[in-house]
Amino acid sequence: MYREKGKERENDVETELKVAVCDDSQADRNILSQLVKKTADDMGIPVHIQEYSSGENLMEDILSEHDILFLDIQMEGMDGQETAFAFRSQNRNAVLVFVTGVAVPTPEMFKVYPYRYLLKQELLSKGREDMSAILKKAAERKKHVYLTAFYKGKMMQLDSDRILYISLKKRGCQIWLNQEKEESPINCNSRLADIYAGLEMHNFAYAHNSYVVNLKYVAKVEGNLLVLMDGTALTISRSRKEEFHKAFTRYLGNKYPKKQYDV
Repeated sequence: MYREKGKERENDVETELKVAVCDDSQADRNILSQLVKKTADDMGIPVHIQEYSSGENLMEDILSEHDILFLDIQMEGMDGQETAFAFRSQNRNAVLVFVTGVAVPTPEMFKVYPYRYLLKQELLSKGREDMSAILKKAAERKKHVYLTAFYKGKMMQLDSDRILYISLKKRGCQIWLNQEKEESPINCNSRLADIYAGLEMHNFAYAHNSYVVNLKYVAKVEGNLLVLMDGTALTISRSRKEEFHKAFTRYLGNKYPKKQYDV
């Protein structure tokens, strides 16, 4: 299953950022939510803010597919670190921001790819610049194409820029990621043809009836063989060869319009 983010729809529904504020302090949630809304209004970015009083409440609403999560580190029940790992297991693409009063980040917290650490006591005085950067980052991510897939029984959203190639399997597909060998492949229940229909205009091409390749990661093409930037070698089938070469030539022409390539 795929979906393209960033296209404008009526009332800005598609470009609206979905923001989660998770903190067990109502006062702190109010301050943060107001800062988000004020900064977003000034930047002309539509936002929908949802507040959560605990990590448990946030995880009950995980299918909301939040674009930004502001997460308090110290909370009763599931603390910030535990909540962050649970959240990241099902949403890899949201901009994650830890918010803290006194807690010092642990090395483990960097494994969930936080974008910022905000001090609560500095939100009103220095938070505006950080907030602008956070909203800008999330808005940029919404312009990408995402796939909804399943890894070890859990739903994930995958940025197509992270995908090396997608291969056919007995029931659905397998998605191979760049520089994340420990996660690959990720299983997807969708048909390869359906996935390709959403990726064709985003530099993906069939090299074989059994797989489509992200042209961004093709390092070289030699005869009936293509090599990806991570060293993976894939065969280009006879039936797909002409189609693939045309797609790759077109990709290079768009990327380097002043040069000529023989593929």
